[in-house]
Amino acid sequence: MQEDITSDILEILMDNNNMSMEQAMTLFYNSDTFTRLQDSESGLYYQSVGYVMDCLNNELATGKCW
Repeated sequence: MQEDITSDILEILMDNNNMSMEQAMTLFYNSDTFTRLQDSESGLYYQSVGYVMDCLNNELATGKCW
């Protein structure tokens, strides 16, 4: 599940922000959102790709996922 969400998020970052794969991976893998996605206790991996993307966008804008 986490791998599918990660793949979808990377694709969205590349498509919507004209990023290379390396840029998208660097951005996402270094985010708090990715850390939370990997943490089974956070439950983030149960959410939709859109929800995780909203979380990432919020983190990029404010510095916090939630």
